[in-house]
Amino acid sequence: MLVSIIAALADDRIIGSEGGGIPWELPRDRDYFRSYTRGKWMLLGRRTYEEMRGWFTTQKPIVVTTRAAYRPFSSSHPVANSIPEAIDIARGEKAAELVIGGGGVLYATAMPFADKLVLTRLEADFPVEKPIRFPEFEDSGVWEMRRREFWPPDKANVFPAAVEIWNKRLPTPKAAD
Repeated sequence: MLVSIIAALADDRIIGSEGGGIPWELPRDRDYFRSYTRGKWMLLGRRTYEEMRGWFTTQKPIVVTTRAAYRPFSSSHPVANSIPEAIDIARGEKAAELVIGGGGVLYATAMPFADKLVLTRLEADFPVEKPIRFPEFEDSGVWEMRRREFWPPDKANVFPAAVEIWNKRLPTPKAAD
């Protein structure tokens, strides 16, 4: 099963604020997110899941939280206490892909489990109070950009952006002695 991470990042890696939500409205990115996640299992932190209430149509969310008594707003949305438990749930459901959709803490802790990153890079600065940032990964040597598609600004999407697809590098085989 493929484990991917999907996120939109503004300048300075900002993905949102501690107060919740994202500080932009970009229809092209929203449509891309919905298209990419259509029919797939998604792993979301509790706060992100709650912010997305009413959003799920064909997506199948799994909520990761440490709150033992947490009840999702739909009984068809499983709850997991850890990323490995959520991966096991998705595998048990024969998911082809589990898409991790945030928030910030989940992105940071899920990076070692991910095989693919699907990132929208917004060429814009959004000053927010108490920003949440996407983890740094480019210089780790673990990831390789496979594709980049530039999106010029238009009437509905006032900021230029680019979608980047990153794959985890395969380990280099050790030479035989």
